[in-house]
Amino acid sequence: MYSTRRNWLLALDLLLTLLVTSMQADTSEPDKIVLSGSNVTLQISKGPPGNATHVTWLYTTNQKIVEHNPNIPPKYFNSVFKDRVKLDLQSNALHIYHVQKSDSGTYYFRILKNGEEMQWEIPLKVLDPVLTPIINIEKTEELDGNCYLRLSCVVNQSADYLWYKDSVPFPKELQRNTLEATVTPQNQSKSYSCQVSNLLSSKNDTVYFTPPCTLARSTGVKWMANWLAVMMPTILGLLLISDELF
Repeated sequence: MYSTRRNWLLALDLLLTLLVTSMQADTSEPDKIVLSGSNVTLQISKGPPGNATHVTWLYTTNQKIVEHNPNIPPKYFNSVFKDRVKLDLQSNALHIYHVQKSDSGTYYFRILKNGEEMQWEIPLKVLDPVLTPIINIEKTEELDGNCYLRLSCVVNQSADYLWYKDSVPFPKELQRNTLEATVTPQNQSKSYSCQVSNLLSSKNDTVYFTPPCTLARSTGVKWMANWLAVMMPTILGLLLISDELF
């Protein structure tokens, strides 16, 4: 009999665990990710049950943003969100304007209906747009007809790095803030670019390569090399004519 009772208790405990897990899954919304400076609307995906007698939005579980009862104007609390939020009285969605990185965190939407409180969690992550990186040319060295390069990609924030030669990305194992590469006459590229990115934005910088082992920050060197290649026959021809005349 003790064994039967124990089995019933274990089954009840398992049922309660599954029920709690199911409730948590229903009241937790996917992460919302936005850029700083933008506007964002927070709302639950399925929409709350109707006829709620009390609505509250909170940042963390302690900081109230706004409360609303039917037929009464919303009450906005004196918080960091004051003058930057607005409650949609139809959908109960919360509009936040000019979001900042410090606004990242978990928001709670609570309603009271028939004396029962229900709560939803909405995680918000605010990212700054990435800054334009700068490629530092740390080393260029000729070795046995090859060119050894060491470039560093500098940006003062957390970001992912992606290096390109012309428009082709380097192998994954070389994707870090510093690029070391050996350039041979067979694998020369016209340019080397570093792209930095986060989930919502990206920027890049490019340096240009001229054989045998010269890098420059602008297309000036590349343009000059091309111009000399085109104009050299003309220049030589003019010099020959000049010699004949004199």
